[in-house]
Amino acid sequence: MLLLAACTGAPDKPPAAASIESTAGDTHGDADVQLVVKAAQMIRDGQIMAAIDGPLDTVVAKYEAAYARADEIVYSARGPSDALLYSAMVAPRQPKKVLVLGPAWAMAYWARGFAYNEMARYDDAIAELQKALRRAPMDSQYNIEIGFAYQGKHQWDESLAHYQAAQAYAPITAADVPDTTCKALRGQGFALTEMHRFDEAGAAYRACLKLIPDEPRSLAELKYIEQQARRTAPGKAGEAGSPRP
Repeated sequence: MLLLAACTGAPDKPPAAASIESTAGDTHGDADVQLVVKAAQMIRDGQIMAAIDGPLDTVVAKYEAAYARADEIVYSARGPSDALLYSAMVAPRQPKKVLVLGPAWAMAYWARGFAYNEMARYDDAIAELQKALRRAPMDSQYNIEIGFAYQGKHQWDESLAHYQAAQAYAPITAADVPDTTCKALRGQGFALTEMHRFDEAGAAYRACLKLIPDEPRSLAELKYIEQQARRTAPGKAGEAGSPRP
């Protein structure tokens, strides 16, 4: 059994994953994860600042107090697949230990980023989502969310890169691989369209349609791209704050 945590027994720290098996356990029973899930629902219900100032700040403060200054390199994994990859990311001669926790810490940063995106506070969203990606760089959901934030700022190169990362990591970290991959492809298509790279954008949307036939947003964007291809001066595909991919 590969041990991923070396800090068990410290009463002032949230419980760390002691093995791959425990990291991949039922996260629905984890109190911190449940706080983040509650906060995400509050955000969807319009209680955005209450979610940030309440459950999300509680979870973030708990983990930052325990681990932010730890000597270990700390990751926050969804399950055994990304936990294994994170545990192997450090160079062999790296003196620091790798500690892989469960998903709550990175999830809390993601939820704060999601909240700021909902308020179109894209700089704040990016700051939070970068924290999430430091703890879980291979997480497809976090890459999609920060890709959306960069989309809101019209920073197409950055947006495209994160949507591409989300597509690459979806088989490792996504609960629904086809849906997540399709979202990542739609995000790429939007960025590529704004960059006037219409052939590549069309390919991204068609790849989504191979996963989810008749997916309405991809079909609509393909019609738009076809219209633009017939014009000598391409227009814009959308505005900041457009619907999420």
